[in-house]
Amino acid sequence: MAGTLGPGRGAGVRQGLCAMTETALSRLAVTIARTPEAAALTVLDPDGRETILTYGGLHQRAERTRLRLARVGLKAGDRLLLGLPTSVEFFTVYLACLRAGIIPAVMPAPRPAGDGFEADRIADAAGRLDARAMVTMVPPASPAPEGVLCVAARDLMESDPGFRDDPADNRETPAAEAVAHLQGTSGTTGRPRWAIVRHRNIAANVRAIGSVIGARADDRLVTWLPMSHDMGLIGLSYAWYWGIPVIAADPSNFVRNPLSWLDLIDRHRGTLSPAPNSAYQACCRVARLRPPVALDLSSWRVALCGAEPVHLATLDAFADLFGRHGLRPEALMPVYGLAEATLAVTLSSPAERYQADWVRGDSLAPGAQVRQQGTAAPSGREGALPLGACGRVLPGHELRGVDGDGRLLPDGTVGAIEVRGASVIDGYWGDDGKGTEGDSLIRDGFLRTGDLGYVRAGEIHVTGRQKEILIINGRNFSPLQIEAAIERAVGATFTPAVVAVGLPDAEMASHSLHLLLDGRLGGGGRDRMEALVRQTVDRAFGLRGVRLHWIAGGLIPKTTSGKIRRFQCRDLAVEGMARRQDRSLRPPGGIVAPASPSAGADRSE
Repeated sequence: MAGTLGPGRGAGVRQGLCAMTETALSRLAVTIARTPEAAALTVLDPDGRETILTYGGLHQRAERTRLRLARVGLKAGDRLLLGLPTSVEFFTVYLACLRAGIIPAVMPAPRPAGDGFEADRIADAAGRLDARAMVTMVPPASPAPEGVLCVAARDLMESDPGFRDDPADNRETPAAEAVAHLQGTSGTTGRPRWAIVRHRNIAANVRAIGSVIGARADDRLVTWLPMSHDMGLIGLSYAWYWGIPVIAADPSNFVRNPLSWLDLIDRHRGTLSPAPNSAYQACCRVARLRPPVALDLSSWRVALCGAEPVHLATLDAFADLFGRHGLRPEALMPVYGLAEATLAVTLSSPAERYQADWVRGDSLAPGAQVRQQGTAAPSGREGALPLGACGRVLPGHELRGVDGDGRLLPDGTVGAIEVRGASVIDGYWGDDGKGTEGDSLIRDGFLRTGDLGYVRAGEIHVTGRQKEILIINGRNFSPLQIEAAIERAVGATFTPAVVAVGLPDAEMASHSLHLLLDGRLGGGGRDRMEALVRQTVDRAFGLRGVRLHWIAGGLIPKTTSGKIRRFQCRDLAVEGMARRQDRSLRPPGGIVAPASPSAGADRSE
């Protein structure tokens, strides 16, 4: 990466972004005062029933709730665990917290019959944040941690006949410097950490996003994403900042029927709707089985794809399947971001179709100069992998690639991605400025993202995570790229279908590559699938002697946001090797079995 990239599109807005005092909350107050009768939210419950809240109605509910939070003893600066599903109650309590200066930490809603993991998750968050209270729809299965007041949402939402409030009143909102909320990180290798997101961070990010995609007064945001996910929560802030309505569905609607998301866009003429790669993939899978008959996606002008690795094959398939229903391929926009930068860091152009580099899989190690084989699928070239571009850095922000010592790298060289700008957080709650690897989170004013990638023609290509690099025979490999190559080769219609991990190998005095394969890949014959996997890894990366382990379908360990839990996957690989040594290929009651080197062997999921 040739020096520092930035400030991206719209360089002239940088000073304004850094110095602004407007927030999503202050702009929402203006919208409420100007158009109290306009629809602010349309909320769909798990059964698909819609509830519409006007701006005035949202204001009234939030003010009543703010007063009730004060009556139970909560004040500005207190931390509150907000464990509500996508609902009128969630939006009301969240807004009430913001107005009161109470700091919400949004979590997945606890289930009536939870488990030990859920109880541990709540206890860990309460302890880390020194939380004063927790708001839920139903009491959690386990008692609230000691010292934490458990409040039922229905008690906060009761009507108050004596309450009167004028939406046109100009009530002072928290300062831009104040903490808005705490965003939980994915916790792929351990306990989640809580990013401190300030009102100024949110304003900078959503304003920059709007400047890239061209915010319009007639936009309508459609989302089914959990509000505990940064893409869901900052999407809400985007709508409040730009004064546009939100159509929010409970995520269970999408889980039951992915195409319900697209039906919602059609029915409400949605223009903006983001989702992770796996959601687009799920829609493709269902559409192939049950092609939609009447679907109009011509209103959908910005379809952001992020939060997890973006697969070119997924975007191509989605553009092909739903282009016949009015979707423009230019609407599909890969994005790179992370909670520590509020949400987005880079965005693709809404005026151009998404781009990709075809590169040699064995040239993606940190410090390597990426060997490009063109921007179109090369014919007859073995070992070429598509690596999607995630666009340019946001206005008002800078991005750079550095080596292990912090030295800038030239264009086309894989390095550590660092970013600077008004969206970048100060740190994690209760931590001492350390990042996820124990190093300083900020270096020379730049956020150390922990991601690897390279820049070509001004666009970032993300290649993997620093902490996940596999060292095999003295060479560095990104598990992300190994997984993507295999999933593309076998035509996987879901992710994750494969996980690459490294285990110490005493015979090789190095690490050996182990692949966990989802059992659903073996439908056409596991021997054939294993041969194809080994061939792909050999051709793309020059790796042989790969150990394969079959995992029961759908049981690859993931976080609540769908990211791979690699430490748990390593444990499964170790378990598989132990069973191999015991010559037990069908573990009683287990979920993992190593693949056999001999054809026709008995292998269970």
